[in-house]
Amino acid sequence: MKCSICTSEIDIQANGFEGGHNAFPLSNGRCCTKCNDTEVIPMRIAIIASGRAMPTKPLKDIFKEHRKARALAKVSLKHIAKQANEK
Repeated sequence: MKCSICTSEIDIQANGFEGGHNAFPLSNGRCCTKCNDTEVIPMRIAIIASGRAMPTKPLKDIFKEHRKARALAKVSLKHIAKQANEK
């Protein structure tokens, strides 16, 4: 099974569990121990320490939606500027 964060193979735990760790709030899916220890747990702690509620959607999906919205806005602004220049 591949890590949903770094895409490397998920390691087998000392107790024999092969399913990895819960990758939320960074991603829906499972992650390797390295990503859990260096990315997921620190992010969970940061969210809790900030006093904010845990997101309901993974940050990976939120960032993806944000990038799409910015790209659409950029295209729209270029279209508006082009129309303004044609007048």
